[in-house]
Amino acid sequence: MQVTAKVTIQNSTYENWYNFFLSYSEKRADFVKNEKVEKINSNEAKVSFEIIDLEGLTELSSSKEITEKEAEMGILTEII
Repeated sequence: MQVTAKVTIQNSTYENWYNFFLSYSEKRADFVKNEKVEKINSNEAKVSFEIIDLEGLTELSSSKEITEKEAEMGILTEII
């Protein structure tokens, strides 16, 4: 399943979010492929990817480590 998401960063910057996003890229690679990240501006990004394991991606995305950091950074993700 091909997905594109808009990421809004309310309490941080694109660069900080992108570094965090990269920090778990190896884990994400088990669940998605053909991932592309595009900087829209200093507080927004567009991410597109193909999901190969929705259940695994959902579990990873809802992990405490990720949800806490996203809350701290004020991350809002909208599927577009």
